[in-house]
Amino acid sequence: MTEWVMKTRTSLTKVFLSALIPAALFIALVSWGLSSPVGSSPDDDYHMASIWCGQGIREGFCEEGNSATERRVPAVLTEYPRCFAYDPTHNASCAQTSAAILENTDRGNFNGGAYPPYFYAVMSVFVGESVATSILLMRIFNAFLFVSTVTALFLLLPRSTRAPLAWGTLISIVPLGMFLIPSVNPSSWAVLSAATLWISLLGYFTATERTRRMALGAIASLMTLVGAGARSDSAVYGVLAMLVVAVLAFDTSRVYALKLLLPLVLSVFSVVLFLSAGQAAVLDPNALADTNRDAIWALTVTNFRLLPELWAGVLGTWGLGWLDTDLPGSVWVTMLGVFSALVFWGLQKLPWRKAVAFTMVFGSLIVVPMYILVHDRVYVGAYVQPRYIYPLVIILAGIALLWLGRDDLHLSRPQLLIVAGLVGLANSVALHINIRRYVTGLDVDNLNLNDKVEWWWVFPLPPISPFTPLGIWAIGTVAFVSVAVGLVVYSWVSAAAQSDASALKPATQDVRPGNVSSHRLR
Repeated sequence: MTEWVMKTRTSLTKVFLSALIPAALFIALVSWGLSSPVGSSPDDDYHMASIWCGQGIREGFCEEGNSATERRVPAVLTEYPRCFAYDPTHNASCAQTSAAILENTDRGNFNGGAYPPYFYAVMSVFVGESVATSILLMRIFNAFLFVSTVTALFLLLPRSTRAPLAWGTLISIVPLGMFLIPSVNPSSWAVLSAATLWISLLGYFTATERTRRMALGAIASLMTLVGAGARSDSAVYGVLAMLVVAVLAFDTSRVYALKLLLPLVLSVFSVVLFLSAGQAAVLDPNALADTNRDAIWALTVTNFRLLPELWAGVLGTWGLGWLDTDLPGSVWVTMLGVFSALVFWGLQKLPWRKAVAFTMVFGSLIVVPMYILVHDRVYVGAYVQPRYIYPLVIILAGIALLWLGRDDLHLSRPQLLIVAGLVGLANSVALHINIRRYVTGLDVDNLNLNDKVEWWWVFPLPPISPFTPLGIWAIGTVAFVSVAVGLVVYSWVSAAAQSDASALKPATQDVRPGNVSSHRLR
């Protein structure tokens, strides 16, 4: 009877947390989406114009320009970001032109097609008469897409791969991911694809039930389209993820060979999308033909020395927004410490498949940015931004935490709570700074975000509603902490159940990747 009660309590706890964590994550992401004005993510003038023209010529939204490479879009899309971009002391209380007034611009994907068109086409569905409402709907949709995909994937994955998805995402999502996911920047989808594609494909290889395998394969296919349809470099990372999974799941059986057909088809699809976009010009083999060898060598050595700055930038050493919102050490020192500690902890178990996969991704973190920097003859900080390599960092974290055997990563309860608390603290500070940047400018230092507000969204609600700057910060903070603590509790409960199950079964030897016992691969 006692055993039945314990099992029932465990099941109810898991069900409750399976509902609480996604809901809290959605609220936390939407809070970030509300923390900054229209045009606040990098190159938003370009991306918003591309979205408004995502369905081609439409009267009042995207009209013919002065030339074939220009379009007329609402002037506010191009003018408003200029008011506060690059000046962290300037708040977002800028005069806005009516959305009915159109302006000619060549800043958009209609000029050269540098990006795949699919992200812009989907976002354009939300375009309406109000620019602010349209942008907020897009941000909310992208937050929902991330949460729903990660949740569905978590529920479908076998136990052995749930922890890398959950913990790998948690230690790499603050601050850059929390800012980019609920944005209208194509990097939003690149982050989603990086977090889910590789692990869904690995689940596809290891799933024993046909229905589950088909569902995981469908998610992998969709995430390939999401990533490659948003950014060309995400298409490249998608192919890398498939190669990594092919290594992780490798065996010599005929079944494995048949399963390889899916990643093979998806890889070809990714390559086609990559070559169809203007960013593929980075592969030009003659780009350095007229450059002195000594100059190339000097450029290479200098960039190699500076390269770790790009990696650290993902975790907060670089600014948010138009790279103009600097974050304090309480964000980036905390996140660097947590990320490094858990990745290092994960490498305690390093079977050859995991070692090869980890080396492939870590090597890409060196080769990819170095190639672009040298190809474009620029130094770290001049062109390549941390968000360009961010997907690789997410994948690296997930692989490091693979095959540790338990959902709690074999960490103690105090250790898990420390991780949750530190990431929650970093998120809270980063969210506060990001809101402060736009409501007053960073020249104002005041914990109370409601004091002397110069910009905020106009909600059809009373002024005393919780949707004030301080209210959104509090809601976002509590929601994210709920996610982190909820994940800790889920890990405790699940790990305890795994321990009980192991105690009731005789030990088995398994030759599958990482010597993970068979009951953990179901």
